[in-house]
Amino acid sequence: MRRKIVVHVHGVASPEEAEQLESLGVDLVGVVMGSHTAGRVVGGDDVPLIAASLKRARLCVEPLGGAAALDARTAQRMGVRVVQVPWGTEVTTGWRQALAHAGVEWALMRVAAEADDDPAWVRTRLVDTGAPPPAWAQVEICPSLDDGWRIIRELNESELDAHDLNVIASEIPVLFSLPLSLEDVHDVCQGLSHAKGFSFVLGDQSGMAPGAHHITLEQLNMLLGRLDTEGQ
Repeated sequence: MRRKIVVHVHGVASPEEAEQLESLGVDLVGVVMGSHTAGRVVGGDDVPLIAASLKRARLCVEPLGGAAALDARTAQRMGVRVVQVPWGTEVTTGWRQALAHAGVEWALMRVAAEADDDPAWVRTRLVDTGAPPPAWAQVEICPSLDDGWRIIRELNESELDAHDLNVIASEIPVLFSLPLSLEDVHDVCQGLSHAKGFSFVLGDQSGMAPGAHHITLEQLNMLLGRLDTEGQ
């Protein structure tokens, strides 16, 4: 029996959206929290409301202003299960340990994986983080391209390809972010068979969450059924 594909959606802006996504099988509900709310950025008072709306999915929060903008006690009080930290942000050992003591995990977001990268560079971005390590990492495949999968799936001896990413995912929990069409779902799931799952970033008339490869709720709704079939 195949393991379930984990689905993460980032940029959820209301309890209603969170409930809708959870009903569609989303496992990780990502929220952007900031002091100035607009678009898909929510305020600190909204985070507990979104947490309370979830029955099964885990609430993941990216605090604007850096990891230190959300301490362990506050995260626990809000109902946050995972604090999301953009790659390149400093996370101290004390902060990570305090989160772990409070039963809250942290995840590494927006790790770039470009087609012309050396695979060793991508691996270093994921493992050189300190302890406790992230529960998972979101890797953006060719973040500047709309057709990155067409390039990355081709074998390349000297530069990054899907095989390299799959090997990395067999060793490190990775959620891949990439433009995903219904026609490509099977091919992607086969080529990245060791992926922990896939990450999607919301972007529509309501606003754009931080990240590449934006998708609307309507587009995501169509993809989730196909992903669920692949994970069975």
